[in-house]
Amino acid sequence: MKLAVFGATGGTGVELLRQALDAGHEVVALARDPGAVPVRHDRLHVRRGDVHDPDSVVGVVDGTAAVVSALGIGYRRHATTVYSAGTGNVIAAMRDAGVSRLLAVSTSSVRLPPRSRFAEYALARFVLHPLLKRPYADMRLMEQEVRASGLEWTLVRAARLTNGRRTGRYRVASDLPGCWSISRADVAHYMLTRLTDAATFRSAVQIAY
Repeated sequence: MKLAVFGATGGTGVELLRQALDAGHEVVALARDPGAVPVRHDRLHVRRGDVHDPDSVVGVVDGTAAVVSALGIGYRRHATTVYSAGTGNVIAAMRDAGVSRLLAVSTSSVRLPPRSRFAEYALARFVLHPLLKRPYADMRLMEQEVRASGLEWTLVRAARLTNGRRTGRYRVASDLPGCWSISRADVAHYMLTRLTDAATFRSAVQIAY
């Protein structure tokens, strides 16, 4: 399958590239600096551009069968539009190109857990949301855009990301108690093994150990 990957220079994006290529996929990726992509392969095509530039995005999406997005700014606190504006450009390009399948990384803490799960609620309410309120606000806008897109979308709300190895063993549900961490490698594994899984279409799932 030919895939478009956005966020290819981040930790999860690099894992997506490596695992997609290992699985035999052809990959087109967007990067402001193609030299920052640490993966080389004859089935990997890295295009220079910015996700804020619609023309750059169109050139990556056109001719692909599915789009996988790991756009983000990590744990930085500053205001951003990379989630909402970047994903908005991706959605527009997919519509124009007739590509319907989209998987996008979000975070399990973008929404507050129920108060009954006090430890998780307290961490999100009093630490994560005040600390990351600006990127979280943009991520919520991104989720709204994805839900309203009309595409065959899946929002993958990952727990705290680590650099651990790929295990292929993790929990996936719409609401996970004790949702503490997940490796970037396992997030990539989940996304790539659900490319054609209709059961995940138009759903937001949490993933954690």
